Amino acid sequence: MAAALPHLPLSSPSEDPVPSEVGSRRRGGRSRARVLLVDSDALAQSALAAALVEAGFEALLVGDVRGALEALASDGPLPRLVIAEVELPDGDGFSLCGQLRADVRTAGVPVLLLARREEEFHRDLAAGVGADDYLTRPVDVEDVVALARLKSERATGESTFESHTARLPLTKVARALLSGVRSGRVVLAEGEGWFSFRHGLVVDAMFHGVRGSLAFRRMLGFAHGDYAVALGPELHKGSFTMDRAYLSESVLPALERFEALRARGLPLASRLTVDFARLARELATLPEDVGVLVRLFDGRRTVRAVLLECDFPEVVTYEAATRLFALGVLVPACLMEERERGAGSGDVPGFFEPLPSVEPGATVTEPDADRREV
Repeated sequence: MAAALPHLPLSSPSEDPVPSEVGSRRRGGRSRARVLLVDSDALAQSALAAALVEAGFEALLVGDVRGALEALASDGPLPRLVIAEVELPDGDGFSLCGQLRADVRTAGVPVLLLARREEEFHRDLAAGVGADDYLTRPVDVEDVVALARLKSERATGESTFESHTARLPLTKVARALLSGVRSGRVVLAEGEGWFSFRHGLVVDAMFHGVRGSLAFRRMLGFAHGDYAVALGPELHKGSFTMDRAYLSESVLPALERFEALRARGLPLASRLTVDFARLARELATLPEDVGVLVRLFDGRRTVRAVLLECDFPEVVTYEAATRLFALGVLVPACLMEERERGAGSGDVPGFFEPLPSVEPGATVTEPDADRREV
């Protein structure tokens, strides 16, 4: 489980106004993206700073509003993000954000506010001063780091950011967005799909022609490539609601099982078909509804296409397909084609490799049984 920022009493402000820097250089001397942390709680600040440095950022630590303004007024580069505690010794995060927005030089710097306790008026106040988001502690440091990564990506507009699933997976960005109070939409490139969120809830999703919670789950599991996060009002009613707790406790664990199976299981690009003779022998030991899955493996669909088309949850379908393959009920389509042509040599080909031809008179040597790999 990821660490949470501690909830501790405010410590006294430091008498030294000079900010401290953590992780100021990358390997090879390249500068890291800077994040300004404003918090008088040194323990909470250091926990978040360590996570940011591990993620590739430089963390600049100050303890109050005055220290933050002095750091921002220096000749160095502006930070990519300001993360400020709401309660500060000489003011508050809301007033700090308002001052940044009033200065032309810092008006575009994203500001993330963290609160040790939630107040009813905080959400409206955060929106009024132009904060990018507002989160209540205890906060998962991975969520804060994900938001920092998102805010440091290339901005295509005042409140739109672009990223890639290889840099920031959708599972991480979805959980992070649900930790805050903002609304908006995450849109995949090429119109492949999207999901919308509002005030800590996912409210709608579309992926490969499917809409609703199933589309959202499949989007997290299968989407790959560029995407954009557009922050702004999300006014339509939506088709379902899902909060961060359900996402973390039910959806993400299933996706972790799916990814673990994917790492050692059937390639998603493989094409399988049914060995009906083997199916007849194993049918009595299989669940009654196995036919729903078996009929989808026609030798033309990929495993990925079957997972997207089957009505069962993806991890259940994947586990069942893996089991059927282990039983010999599902076999590579190219193998069945060779069997039907009567030209098979008896060796099982790979998922993507054609059956090797054997020259007349050539000797075929079986590999050592102890060295065979599955």
